[in-house]
Amino acid sequence: MENLNFLHFATMVMLTVTACIALSSFLKLGTIIGFIAAGVALGPHTPGLVATTDIDLLQQIADFGVVLFLFTIGLEVKPQDLWKMKKSLVVQGVGQVLITASVICTILYCLGFSWQLGLVFGLIFAQSSTAVVMTLLEERGEVNAAHGKNIFTNLMAQDLSIVPVMAIIPMLAHQQGTHQTGIILPLLTGISVVAAVIVIGRYLLPRSLDWAARERNKEGFVLCLFVALIATLWLVDEVGLSSTLGAFLLGMCLSNSQFRFTLESIVNPFKGLLMGLFFISVGMSVDPVAAGTHIDQVLILLVVIVLVKVVVFTLLAKLDQKSTGVAVKTAFALSQVGEFAFVLLGVATSIGLISAQQGAVGIVVVSVSMVLTPCLYGIGDRLEKRLIYKHAPEISLAPENKAPLVIVGLDEVGRLIAILAKRAQIPYIGVDINYDSIKKAKELGLNAHFGDIMFPSIRRKVGLSDANAAFVSLTHSESLRKVCLMMNQYPQLDVYARTNSRADEFFLREHGVEFVGATYIESTLLRGRQLLKNFGLPEDEVMNLIDELKSDLFEEEYLSFKQSR
Repeated sequence: MENLNFLHFATMVMLTVTACIALSSFLKLGTIIGFIAAGVALGPHTPGLVATTDIDLLQQIADFGVVLFLFTIGLEVKPQDLWKMKKSLVVQGVGQVLITASVICTILYCLGFSWQLGLVFGLIFAQSSTAVVMTLLEERGEVNAAHGKNIFTNLMAQDLSIVPVMAIIPMLAHQQGTHQTGIILPLLTGISVVAAVIVIGRYLLPRSLDWAARERNKEGFVLCLFVALIATLWLVDEVGLSSTLGAFLLGMCLSNSQFRFTLESIVNPFKGLLMGLFFISVGMSVDPVAAGTHIDQVLILLVVIVLVKVVVFTLLAKLDQKSTGVAVKTAFALSQVGEFAFVLLGVATSIGLISAQQGAVGIVVVSVSMVLTPCLYGIGDRLEKRLIYKHAPEISLAPENKAPLVIVGLDEVGRLIAILAKRAQIPYIGVDINYDSIKKAKELGLNAHFGDIMFPSIRRKVGLSDANAAFVSLTHSESLRKVCLMMNQYPQLDVYARTNSRADEFFLREHGVEFVGATYIESTLLRGRQLLKNFGLPEDEVMNLIDELKSDLFEEEYLSFKQSR
C-alpha cells in the first residue's frame, strides 16, 4: 500500500468489489460469492493489487458486521420462542457437535494422526458459519421458513458449545493445571457473563433508551445502544464466548421492547456495509498457493467434513421429527466450517497442539468450505425437491371430482383463497410442491395435494383443461412466470396471479394474464382508503383518488419497466 495513493487505492478496491459482485449476480451465484471473490482478488496472497496485509485487523472490524447482523436476528426472536426450541437445541445442536467431532476424530486417527489432533480438528470442523448461512437465508427470504428456523437453532447451539471447546483444546495440549478447572471454571464464568448480558438487555439498556427517548436526544439514543453492544462484546470476549452469541442475547432481550423497530433501523446501514467487509476478509484469508501445495489434504478434509456433517445433520433432524425437506436443507446449509474456526485454529497453533503447516491447511479448508456454501445449499435445495416429490403421495382424483377452480401455491395467500372458495361452496383443488404448505393446508381441512403443476401428468390429474379459473400464488418470481405462461395453453382458463413486484405484474400482463396484481399495492391502498374515510372524505371522492393513484402508478412504473428491459 506504500506506493498507492489512498484515493487510487480506494477506487481500485471499490471497482474490484463492484466487478466481482456484478459477475456473481450475472452468474446467479449471489452476493456472498462476489464479496469473497473480491477478497481473493485483492490479496495479499494473490498477485496484483494488495489491499492490506493486516488481515487480522480487517477481520476484527468486519466481525462487527456479523455482530450487528446477529443483534437484528435477536430482535426478531422472543425468549418464549427460544424456549420452544430447547429440544432441537439439545438433540440436533449439541448432538451434532459431539457426533461430528467423534466421527472426524476417528477418521483422522485411522489415517495416522494422533487422537488429540483428530479431536481438536473434529471440534473445530463441527462448527458452522453463522455469518454465511444466515446471510444466505436472508438473501433468499428463508429466515422464517421451517428450515430457516431449524438452521438458526443449530447455529445457536454451536455458539453455546464454543465455551467448553475453548476449554478442551488447551487440555489436549496437557497444559499444567487445566485438568482440574479446565471446564468447570469457564462454564461458571460463562454462565455469569450470560447473566450479566441479560441484566444489560432487560434492565439497564431499556431504561437508558427510555431516558434518551423522553429527552428527545437522538445522539444519546444511538450512543446508549452502541455502548451496551460494545460492553456486551467485551464481556463475552473476556471469557472466550462467541461475540455473535452475546449480540444475539442482547437483541433477544430487547425483542419485546417498544424500541425494537427503531433499533433495527439504526443498525441496518452499518450491518450491510460491515457484512460485505467480513466476506471480503474471508476471501483475503484464502491462500491459493497453500491450497495448491497441499491440495490432496485440502480435498480429503473437505469431502470428509461435508459428507460427515450432511449425514449427521440429516439423521439428527429426522430423530427430532423434522420433515425430510427441513432435514436435507439444514444438513447442506450447515455442511461448511464456521468463522470461529479461525480463532480455534490460532489457539491450537499457539499452544503447539497443531503445527503451523497444519494450521495453514486448516485455514484453507475453512475458507474454501465457506466459499462453497451457496453451491452446497443449492444441491440440498434440488435434492430436497426430488426426495419429497418421490415420497409424497400422488394425486388421485376421479374425473367427476375435478374442480372448476385450481389453486397453485398454498402459502398464506393460497390457503386464504382456498378457505374463501370452501365457504362459498365453490369446488376447488389446491396443489403445491412444498410439503410443509400441504400439511398446513390439510390441518385446515382444505383440499390440498402434493404435485408440480409443470408436470403434464399433474395437470391432467387436477383437470386443468376442464377448469374455469386458476389462482397462482408463488413467491419465486421465475416459477410464477413459468406457471402463468404455461397456462396460456388453456384458453378457457381465467388466470388470477398474485405477485410480489410490479415487474412480475407487467411481465404477466404483457403475456396475456389479465387478473394480476402486486399484493403490497392492493393491501396498502385498502388501508389508505380506510384512512381517508376516517378523515371525513366522502366514499366516492376516496374511490376517485385511489383510482387516479392506481392509474398514475401503473403508467409511471410500466414506463420504468419498459426502459429497464
